[in-house]
Amino acid sequence: MAERIILQTAAPLDHAYRQSGTLTSWSDNVARYAAGNSRLVLAISAAFAGPLLHPTGSESGGFHFRGASSSGKTTALIVGGSAWGGGGVRGYVRTWRATANGLESVAALHCDTLLCLDEMGQVDGREVGQIAYMLSNGQGKTRAGRGGEGRTPAEWRVMFLSSGEIGLSDKMSEDGRGQRAAAGQQVRVVDILADAGAGLGLFETLHGFPDADAFARHLKAAANEHYGVAAPDFVKFIVNDYNGCAEAALSHQREFVAEHCPAGADGQVSRVAARFGLVAAAGEMATAFGVVPWQPGEATASALRCYRAWLDVRGGIEPTEEKHGIAAVRRFIELHGSSRFEAMGALVRTDNAGAPIEARVPNRAGFRRQDGNGGIEYLILPEVWRTEVCAGLDAVAVAKTLNKHGLLISKDGKLQDQARLPGFSKPVRHYHLTAGILSDGADDA
Repeated sequence: MAERIILQTAAPLDHAYRQSGTLTSWSDNVARYAAGNSRLVLAISAAFAGPLLHPTGSESGGFHFRGASSSGKTTALIVGGSAWGGGGVRGYVRTWRATANGLESVAALHCDTLLCLDEMGQVDGREVGQIAYMLSNGQGKTRAGRGGEGRTPAEWRVMFLSSGEIGLSDKMSEDGRGQRAAAGQQVRVVDILADAGAGLGLFETLHGFPDADAFARHLKAAANEHYGVAAPDFVKFIVNDYNGCAEAALSHQREFVAEHCPAGADGQVSRVAARFGLVAAAGEMATAFGVVPWQPGEATASALRCYRAWLDVRGGIEPTEEKHGIAAVRRFIELHGSSRFEAMGALVRTDNAGAPIEARVPNRAGFRRQDGNGGIEYLILPEVWRTEVCAGLDAVAVAKTLNKHGLLISKDGKLQDQARLPGFSKPVRHYHLTAGILSDGADDA
């Protein structure tokens, strides 16, 4: 006779792992309508990826659907969450309206499953970056017990879906301190445009419904009636062949990365590709197990479409830090190009007699002059470069990035150039930026 185990807690567990309907009713009324809609297929596949995190040794992480109101973002979360549960007042989906401490227990409650957080706009911009790290790192704060001893922190592994009208970087910038999402945060919370580009918001095919609104209303109603049966059924297959499922998932994940991650891509790009690959593997396994009624390849094609959408928005395969560095330098010049850079050579204004007009440049950041092709190049003084232009960044790393992309001229292998400049009696060290820093090509560097 099996041993009966009773879990006793200090307070009732606020979970939504409830069940309604059957696998067939969920498949017929919810899952089949996801086919042909890459974001919906990704959401459901992500639900099945949670139990594969531990077998494959994959890191926690999530996807954030970003887009305008009423575009279908919340619908995607409801559909994905219905694989695990629903019912009650709010169904399976949680909201971002919580503190980092409050979300610790929520994350632990969703260990090895799927966590859905709706409306990122509701969370405090000062905490959202910390929460992004916390959810993906799988551990809460270490706190002291009554006697001063360290209490064991909450731990979890989780795949999560998020939604919001703005992305992580924009939300972090709301606190007014000039914060930007670090590369690690952007890798942990992958930003996907909710608009699939078919003129139907998040959707790409409506399966006979007259419009996107009618389709979304059907999906929400169906997910609120049929839920909580698909993921437990999927887990049974994993339990029955744990090692085989782990190897199959890893094989599909490796194949996805090898085929679709661009050659020479930064490690951040390949990490995100690996997460999409795991989700694709989970969806294909659910298809093979008969848990979802999709055609083979549907989950992989949807994951690939979303991965490419992320790459397009990201704007390249270089490290995020490089893109941030170029953007910071470009922004500084756009803001202060005329007011804080003293003109040299042909750019110096003259009077009717051809004599130069003295122009005072308060709080001078450097100098500007024409290059041989008529473009404007900028010479930035070292301290301004370090404390203002690259504030919050690694100034040397930014200079190396610009040099690598042909936007900064080095001299004798050194990042700083040296020349006689107006107002200085001796040659002065400076960072010599080419006219390309303000060209369209600088965006793609």
